[in-house]
Amino acid sequence: QESHWNSKAKSPTGVRGIMMLTLPTARSLGIKNRIDSNESIMGGAKYFSNLLGRFNDAVKYPDRSWLALAAYNVGRGHLHDAQKLARRLGKSPHEWSDIKEVLPLLSQRKYYKTLKYGYARGREPVRYVQRIRNYRDIMEKELSTKKDPPIF
Repeated sequence: QESHWNSKAKSPTGVRGIMMLTLPTARSLGIKNRIDSNESIMGGAKYFSNLLGRFNDAVKYPDRSWLALAAYNVGRGHLHDAQKLARRLGKSPHEWSDIKEVLPLLSQRKYYKTLKYGYARGREPVRYVQRIRNYRDIMEKELSTKKDPPIF
């Protein structure tokens, strides 16, 4: 979503490659070259799978997917902070509809100073997840309207 399929993509925060992995995450996944498309895609898929598996059974699909994508973008620690804050605010730490309201609060001092991982650009993972959901919806709609494969 962020790299726009550019294997040499680099963000201001230092994430790289098609799957925009941090250097520590890439190393933990055994990736030697983040700008190698194969390594990046396989590593990103493995990392996402790992994130999906780290939620307890109270987090159901599709919320589990949306929370894992948010964690992929902002980091698992910041997602934990958002879940903790959600509980404090009487919201569900297991539902994306509540977490997407809480994540932007991680950029407000009165909230982040009380949390373990501190400041986060909380609007970014909300936009990130929404863009992925929009893309998925477009693909599903497009695929559902196709009756026959194209003839070339």
